[in-house]
Amino acid sequence: MILIGKADEEELMNLVPEKKGSLVTYFGYVRERSNGKEVKYMVCSEKESSHAILEDIENEIKSKFPIDFIILYHSVGKLKVGDLISAVIVSSVHREEGFDACRLGINLIKKKEPVKRIEF
Repeated sequence: MILIGKADEEELMNLVPEKKGSLVTYFGYVRERSNGKEVKYMVCSEKESSHAILEDIENEIKSKFPIDFIILYHSVGKLKVGDLISAVIVSSVHREEGFDACRLGINLIKKKEPVKRIEF
């Protein structure tokens, strides 16, 4: 499941259809410092390719790990320090593939940058 917009942790967790076996989550938040500079807020904008990039990440994860369900989420709009910026939620029968899939998901989101981010 690909989500781009504004959601909180509870809303995202409520989208998991059935919790069985293992549920691994990653929630990323706006930091107060980035590259040695203070961050007051951040603006994230959806790109034309945002959904396709996240779909590619989802497909790669599903091809590598036997998972039951995945959510890849990225916030858009003006975000203050401490706001949720991204999330990866993975449901799997066993924890090992859940952790591996979750780690790959956030690493690919960081690498492929599906959303334009500007820090102020």
